This record gives sequence, C-alpha cells and structure tokens, in this order.
Amino acid sequence: MDLSLRGKTALISGASAGIGRETAKTLAREGVQTIVVARRAPELEALADEIRAEGDPAPVLIIDDLLDDGAFGRVTARLMDEFGGVDIVVNNLGQARPFDLETTEAEWSEAFRLNFTTPRRLTTPFIAGMRERGFGRIVNLTATSEPQHVSGSLTSKAAVLMWAKGLSRLVAKDGVTVNCVSPGYLLTDQIKNNFIPQFVPTEKDQQDWLEREIPTGRFGDPADAANLITFLCSPLAGYITGQRIYVDGGWNRHV
Repeated sequence: MDLSLRGKTALISGASAGIGRETAKTLAREGVQTIVVARRAPELEALADEIRAEGDPAPVLIIDDLLDDGAFGRVTARLMDEFGGVDIVVNNLGQARPFDLETTEAEWSEAFRLNFTTPRRLTTPFIAGMRERGFGRIVNLTATSEPQHVSGSLTSKAAVLMWAKGLSRLVAKDGVTVNCVSPGYLLTDQIKNNFIPQFVPTEKDQQDWLEREIPTGRFGDPADAANLITFLCSPLAGYITGQRIYVDGGWNRHV
C-alpha cells in the first residue's frame, strides 16, 4: 500500500532506540525525510547508517538534550531554516519509573517536564505551518490506563492525552490530526532490561505471564507500534483524530 508520504518531513524525538528508532526507519521506507532527535550520537549515527543502507532518505541528525530549555529554540530554528517547518511530529520521548509517597517535588516536576512539557513545546512552533499548508500529523506516545502504582510518567502522560484531545478539535478543519498511541509490553530496552529480569526472569515465567496477561500470547515488537504510527502520519488517516489507540496485544481489559 502506498501511504502517499513521499516528500513529507517528520520530526521524531527519542529516536535513538525502541519505538522512536523503528518509527524513523518505517517512515524513511515511505520516502519521508526524517529528522531524528536524541542525546546519544552513536545510536543516531548507527540509525542513519541503517536507513541509508536500505536506500531510503538519509535522516537529519540532531544531537541535543530536550530537557535543556535552549534545545527547543535550537531545534525549531534549524528546522525552520532548512525545511520551513515539518509536516509530522512524533513525540516519543519519555520515561517510566515508579514513585512512592516520599517522592520529591523536584522529581514530580521533572516527570511533567519530560513527559508533558517537552512534547508540547516541541510541537507548538510547527502547528501554524501545518495549518497553513493544510496538512499536519501529530502523534504522541502515551501510556497504559491501568497503573499499578503511583507513577510520574503515567500521570504526566495523562496530561498529554487531554492536551492532544483539545488540540485535535482546534486544528481538525485545517487538515491537521492529533492522535495518541499507547504501547503495551513491546520488546524495547526498557522491557528487556527492566521488566523481564525483575518480574519474569525465566522462559517459563515469561510464558506463564504471557498466557495469563496478553491474549495474543507474546510480547510485541517496536515495529508493531511503528507501523501504526506511520499509518496515522499518512494522508490515508485523515479522518482519524483525537484518538487514543492501544498497541498491546489485548492487554488492557477496560472498554
């Protein structure tokens, strides 16, 4: 299927690993000029090598820390200068770690800054150009609706859902869609390095847990999310906006 994305430009944050990395590769296969942002230069350079090796448009690499207030101005200025804006923003940056009742105000502030303020600030400068051109796609990676503990990540990503829903109504008539994707247990570094060793360390533990918790009976792959994100970024998804879509193998039980 031709997704009619060739020649579009896409800014992807948190692109050095996991879903962000896979999304950059998947969009590039559709002929999109990707701009990938992350702190880790070696990982971005390896990603660029992979994309070029497949014969797809070489990504623009931006090595920067989006927790630095000055980063937003630097990223915006560069993309406005080189491309006149972008057609697509994929907000993939974020983190998940449990909080407790002793969590400090500084830790709460950091969670909201990373998971809510950063995607909002990264997206906002490009919305006017999207509206003027009559095309724009904003996709936010959010989180589960079934928290097992107090979490700065889940709480702040809930704010992203509300922001995205409201924004979607403001820009829909201008050809701009805003959606959220909520991944489940995909085999990202976080799942492989944290969840599996801590909770399901043996193959039997994993199989028992998967049979009990995930109707599809397997962990997902970052490509499962990247394929959906790429479709949502395309003109073919122009009637889908203001939505939250799960990629979790049926893990969430609520309607």
